[in-house]
Amino acid sequence: MAAWMGRPIRARAAPRQDGEHRVSSWRTIVASRWFRLILSSALLLLLLRTTNLAAMRAALAQARPSWLAMALVAGLISQTLSAYRWALLAWSVGFGESFARIWIYYFRGMYLNLFGPGTVAGDVGRVVFLAAGRRRALALSTVLAHRTIGFVSLVWISALAILLLPDQPFPASARWLAGLAIPSTLAGWVWGPRLLARLHPRLNNWRILIERDMAPYWHDRLLLATQLVLASAAQLLQIAAQLFVAQALGLRLPWAFFLAVVPIVSIVGTLPFSLQGVGVREAGYWYYLSRIGVQREAAVAVGLLTSAVILLTGLAGLPAFLTVRQEERHATEENADGAVRRGPADRSNIPPA
Repeated sequence: MAAWMGRPIRARAAPRQDGEHRVSSWRTIVASRWFRLILSSALLLLLLRTTNLAAMRAALAQARPSWLAMALVAGLISQTLSAYRWALLAWSVGFGESFARIWIYYFRGMYLNLFGPGTVAGDVGRVVFLAAGRRRALALSTVLAHRTIGFVSLVWISALAILLLPDQPFPASARWLAGLAIPSTLAGWVWGPRLLARLHPRLNNWRILIERDMAPYWHDRLLLATQLVLASAAQLLQIAAQLFVAQALGLRLPWAFFLAVVPIVSIVGTLPFSLQGVGVREAGYWYYLSRIGVQREAAVAVGLLTSAVILLTGLAGLPAFLTVRQEERHATEENADGAVRRGPADRSNIPPA
């Protein structure tokens, strides 16, 4: 009847199943800022409740600022290396921004990470900044490649430390996993893109992006070798920063242990379930450092100061983020000036009434 009267027939949406509704609700809750804040706070409160607060405050009060400053400097140098690594990936697929501009984009993303789950907010921001309204899929590929290579370098550092340092107290299962880590990541990098491409038709835009536009990521061996070297150097600087934090507290911990543990704690801390890894990081240090005889108070203090250094490193991106407002203001002023200059000419083209 509705079709005979010339009215479009609207298909009634199928009611959402209860299971789908529950899954959507859980995703919304987990992605919310309040969930991450509550989880981080709960983990911290649980640790602090079972910790001698007086002893921990005494340990924090004795922390030497010079070592903490060295940790902060090491973190900033590491992030600058990461920014350069991202620039190499962007240049290899056709982006022409200068390193200074990409460095600003990268540090803007670091600042945004303070307000989002894990590193998601910063990564999305970097895509938007680099794409500038065009080639967003290609910009996204640079960020994903950057994250993936950084993850691979972390896994390799930890795996090699576990395999080559048999004196460290790691279970046999950890050594088995470490032995599988390097060949499995290599196989994933070699065969993963081909499998992803074959999931799409031959002329599909995503398949063209993977096979043609992102080809340097799979075939440029010099680029890949450079990426792994720079990523490893950046991660080793991050590990050194956390070793400096331990030195600030007067702890003489084996550097080899940090090579194996810091990557694991860092990977878990970047998962989008906490606020910049706060709480997760402290729990990780408490668990691992207690295995080599470090007292709970000192282990939690290492985690707290490490979180503070990471948050300060993120705040270092605030000046770069503020340039967004300045650029928007300049663009608005230029558009306004252009409109004023074009005004008489535009009005002269209007025919008289």
